[in-house]
Amino acid sequence: MSVSSWKSSVGPKLAAFVSAPSSPQPLGVLRIGVAALLLIQAWSLSESLPELLSNRGWVPWSVSEALASPSVPRVDAVVAALAPLGISQVAGIQALAFIYVVALLGLLVGLHTRLSAVVAWAIHTVLLNSISFFSYGVETFAHISLFYCAVMPVGAAFSLDVRAGRLSGAPSALATLSLRMLQVHLCLIYLATGLEKLLGPVWRDGTALWEVLMQPQYGQFDFAWLAVVPWLVKLSTWGTLAVEVGYAVCVWPRRTRGLWVALTVGMHLGIAVMMGLWLFSGMMTVLTFAAFGWPLVAEAMVTRVRAMALLPFHSSPTR
Repeated sequence: MSVSSWKSSVGPKLAAFVSAPSSPQPLGVLRIGVAALLLIQAWSLSESLPELLSNRGWVPWSVSEALASPSVPRVDAVVAALAPLGISQVAGIQALAFIYVVALLGLLVGLHTRLSAVVAWAIHTVLLNSISFFSYGVETFAHISLFYCAVMPVGAAFSLDVRAGRLSGAPSALATLSLRMLQVHLCLIYLATGLEKLLGPVWRDGTALWEVLMQPQYGQFDFAWLAVVPWLVKLSTWGTLAVEVGYAVCVWPRRTRGLWVALTVGMHLGIAVMMGLWLFSGMMTVLTFAAFGWPLVAEAMVTRVRAMALLPFHSSPTR
């Protein structure tokens, strides 16, 4: 096949892959899942705000400032800006948290979705830069997800904006391009994570999960019994590697997509149960389900409805 003929055959398919109009429903699922998880996180941390964010908390501002990015605002800058208005440090922190929660609620129901997403992302940026000492993987993916909600048409499905007529829920090229960006990003994340694990000897010899589960901070249960079944540890460790490395390849074909979504969700469910990382696992599950799982669910629902519509109608016999 010549180069020109290859371009003529592949070009239109690639263009359709990234720009053919499609439903914005997966993006709506992303929006709802991300907002719900961050609201749960905000509720769980509501009583710890002074300890997390104030100057007299667990980490004084003089210490947290050294870990922060100088180009991004921090809570102390917000508090200092509010001080001339007679707003105390504690009240300023509570006001910032209140606006953040209101923005997340707006994002959840799709009310002025773009504005809600931008406000939530901006405040999350300030909070993340202020408590980087306590942040871990979930914060990074939450920040990325909020940015996606701010720039993608996530309010075009399952939202009050659509119901009010402010946004159209019709299929669009922008919805397709946004979904492809999310899908490719997830593939790169899992592939990079899996390959990095492969460089570690404990992952290659199958003992990585044993070492993780024996750490006190992750010890939700007593897993000492695994010492007598080392094959189970190896199988679980290598299985995790297979899921992550194979994600970028196996999640695209229709024959293996459902299986890989189920395996990925199952892996994160195991992380949540065994290590207690519920929010992190929930965030990764939302991302995979929105990107690859919901299209399968929606397609199955449409097929089911069409099949039921074709069934002959039988009236009940009269007596």
